[in-house]
Amino acid sequence: MTSFNSRRNLFRRERENEVKKVCAVLTLALLLTALAAIAASPSTAAARDYDCADFANQAEAEEYLLPGDPYRLDADHDGIACEDLPCPCSYSTVPSEPTTPAPPAPPPPFHLKMQVAVRISKHLVAVVVRASGRLENYELESCRRLAEPNIDCRLSAHGENSRLRVACQYKVEVRAPDGDVSGRIASHKCRTANIRT
Repeated sequence: MTSFNSRRNLFRRERENEVKKVCAVLTLALLLTALAAIAASPSTAAARDYDCADFANQAEAEEYLLPGDPYRLDADHDGIACEDLPCPCSYSTVPSEPTTPAPPAPPPPFHLKMQVAVRISKHLVAVVVRASGRLENYELESCRRLAEPNIDCRLSAHGENSRLRVACQYKVEVRAPDGDVSGRIASHKCRTANIRT
């Protein structure tokens, strides 16, 4: 019985191999036929070759201008088909007027920061205090914005020795025309008093 089964299995394998060979041959034949059909058929552009003479106007020719220009409708390669045909056209035939560019917007006005005015005012008064020999310390009393970019600050300075007491008031003007910040001591008043012992 085993010999019958082994022959039957052998016969089945041979038949399967023959079927596979026939399928392979048929597949190859179909593939070759398809390739031959594709090679023999003309491309879309070659099937119908258009020239500018085939169109009534430029706008109609423009509809057939494809990427790569297979119909050779754009002789000067500027992206416009058959420019010599009459209008209606797909582009403007009237030369555009040159436009004058708008002037650039002016920069925003300079904003003088209060912190900057305070720092400049303190620096100016500190220089005076060090140079005086009679004043020892100073302090900021107030700052106010007059108009952009003008700020006035008021500072006081004090000092004393064994004989005299000195008190000064300073008005500092900080200005920033054109964005260049500068400061100056606009006025000052000092009072001196004798110390009684």
